[in-house]
Amino acid sequence: MERVIAETPHGLARLSTRPSLRTYVRSVWERREFAFAMSVGEMRARHSNMILGGLWHVLTPLLLIGVYYLIFGVLLGVDRGVENFIGFLAVGIFVYQFSQRSIVGGSSSISNSIGLIRSLQFPRAILPLSTVFREFLMLRAAAVVTVTVVIVTGEGVSLSWLLVLPLVAIQFVFNLGAALFVARAADRVPDLTNLLPFVFRILFYMSGVLFLVDRFVTDPAIKALFVLNPLYCFVSIPREYMLSTLDQQDVALMWVSVSVWALAAFVIGLVVFRSGESEYGRA
Repeated sequence: MERVIAETPHGLARLSTRPSLRTYVRSVWERREFAFAMSVGEMRARHSNMILGGLWHVLTPLLLIGVYYLIFGVLLGVDRGVENFIGFLAVGIFVYQFSQRSIVGGSSSISNSIGLIRSLQFPRAILPLSTVFREFLMLRAAAVVTVTVVIVTGEGVSLSWLLVLPLVAIQFVFNLGAALFVARAADRVPDLTNLLPFVFRILFYMSGVLFLVDRFVTDPAIKALFVLNPLYCFVSIPREYMLSTLDQQDVALMWVSVSVWALAAFVIGLVVFRSGESEYGRA
């Protein structure tokens, strides 16, 4: 019989009953501060043994912008149709990395916490959630760099920038759902953790991170395929609002696309992850 923990009215744990999805979600929500504390600790420990320490949270985004601008803007010249290519890169790279790091990190969230799983009883969804929280905290530093770069390169601050905030919330939900799904999949097939970085490298070049799709793609059918790609939409929407010289098509459809993807990813990811709750951490 499957061993899944469920809380009883008397505070005891029944091993033979799977909690309802509603109960499981409530249990995760009640422990959200635990997930947040884990993410803060992991973020602080990431560069703790380095001379520059937390400065790498700012230096890494700046160095990435410089490298991609040199290779793709100066050497390869793929900046066609984009006046502010540095700002274009800044927005695209960090929005994309928020999803990439959340999902790839989620795939190893179970295997990296075996000791914790075997020591404490808590809903295991806390582990992928803490990973997404951590990357959200990392995104704050990248956001400061991005805004600074966009302003320095000539863009004026506009109220339309506030529309990026609900997009980040939608992306957080999408990332969480995808992280839950891959965490379950990687627990069954550990090789997936090594495969995902290569998958995201391919998606990086297929999601318009380095080029303006509207300038290179004219076929409506192919453009529609890009809109169906949530990573392309997450990258493109903030560019529309933050770069005044950019004029993209299908932005309204992009909002619909990311909203549907986020809802579907969260529901499917949560259901799939919860189905393996009793198996995580077994020898």
